[in-house]
Amino acid sequence: MSDEFGTTAWGRDWLRLAEPTSIIRPDPALPRARSLARNDRVHDLDATTGLIEATVRDRSRHRVRITVPIWDEPLLAKARTVLADQPVGGDLNDSVHTALKQAGLTLAPDPATRTATCDCTSRKDPCVHLLATYVEFARRLDERPRLALVLRGLTTSDTPGEITRIPLGLVEVATFYGTP
Repeated sequence: MSDEFGTTAWGRDWLRLAEPTSIIRPDPALPRARSLARNDRVHDLDATTGLIEATVRDRSRHRVRITVPIWDEPLLAKARTVLADQPVGGDLNDSVHTALKQAGLTLAPDPATRTATCDCTSRKDPCVHLLATYVEFARRLDERPRLALVLRGLTTSDTPGEITRIPLGLVEVATFYGTP
């Protein structure tokens, strides 16, 4: 796997959909898929509950649509419990990912449970456009792991809040680190 994509546990889950570890030989379409993602050829990537949609510009535009199963209520409750036990601060680091996995929650879908379509004419499954979407989504998860939870059915109110920035002009310099 490349170090450029899937740098966190969150992104690696999705990168493994494009680059499975149980293969005998590498997929010859992977270098092209990585190149499409690296060169910002995956546009309009939108991840909502149960659905990822993207447009991949290769020689022409191709619409990719990936549907994943949403967690049922017992799994959502289990995820909320795990997230409630994590420190508040908005950062969903790899330890949160590990805690969710230990609770029996799979964040990336099993290839057998997801459906994926592309409007290209390739007979290969998965096509290069779908692989590029997986790679780009892995990069997005590295930046915003919360997307993995929203995709599976958790709302943003269920996940720890994001850290907001404080304008420097509002910080009292003399007492910021305590009383002098």
